[in-house]
Amino acid sequence: MPIAAALQRYLEDTLHEPARVAALERAPSLPSFLSRMYSLLEGHVTGRRCIFLATIDNAATPSDIAKHVALVRPAVDATVVFVAPWLSAHNRSRLIGQGVPFVVPGKQLYIPDLAMDLRERFRTPKPRRAAGLSPAAQAVLFHRLLRLNETATTPSRVAAQLHYSAMSIGRAFDELVGAGLAHTERHGKERRIRFQAEDRQLFDAAHDLLRSPVRTVKFIRDAHVPPPLKHAGESALAELTDLSPPPLTAFAVAASDWKIVAQTHELVETDRDQAFHIVETWSYDPAALSTAHLVDPLSLYAQFRDHRDERVSMAAQRLLDGMPW
Repeated sequence: MPIAAALQRYLEDTLHEPARVAALERAPSLPSFLSRMYSLLEGHVTGRRCIFLATIDNAATPSDIAKHVALVRPAVDATVVFVAPWLSAHNRSRLIGQGVPFVVPGKQLYIPDLAMDLRERFRTPKPRRAAGLSPAAQAVLFHRLLRLNETATTPSRVAAQLHYSAMSIGRAFDELVGAGLAHTERHGKERRIRFQAEDRQLFDAAHDLLRSPVRTVKFIRDAHVPPPLKHAGESALAELTDLSPPPLTAFAVAASDWKIVAQTHELVETDRDQAFHIVETWSYDPAALSTAHLVDPLSLYAQFRDHRDERVSMAAQRLLDGMPW
């Protein structure tokens, strides 16, 4: 397989999004010896333009490769990446040590400028039955069960819905396949997920793998909480069931967004006795799974199903039983 085609397929399989790799049409002015040693290719990795130096004879040493990449870098407005059909472990270590981006199709992708170091050993994920689903995999599962968008079956489409990268969702697909909950099919360049069951049957199959989305609980001194935040916690459970409402209203925010939300709206933490509200930080974005003012019911169930207060755990069960499967 020509190196451009092998590289394109590897990027698509690894990053779980379409990629196009082709010969560089407008080559910059470079020393002539480089054109004898490399084929210059152009492509994009997670939206960033890359120029690939595909070796022709694989004869250059890691030190030479570092010098060649440094020669090309000022001539192009892109990340410059060395590509080879194979590299010894020793040479790969030397390139990493010098910070030289490289790709060995089918084996390894190392592009520090894009915070990527994906190696062969990561390509076959292990099921996470003991620990439960990862946040991304659980979000993908709930997205399907809530039927928010049944046409979102590829990593890129699901990622846009759930506010993840396509690569993270691709790994979540792998995890759901490993857990026996789904399988994937390839349609042209697209990879699509297909679940093994639907509705309550799918939920029951995943039940023992569910985890609470809540990472931390913040007690907030301010009386005003930003309106975009979803109602969450026991106060949301009380709105959906006959559970008595708690003294403090809870809201939810993605853990990754907490600092900027707190700074932007000047939310100050305090102790429970002086709090006006609670803000839960979640391992996935609660806004991505709900179009209402409340967080989604499946995440609420996962949060409270094993609650030490029997009234709360029973309310969570009633919430689940009332789902329109």
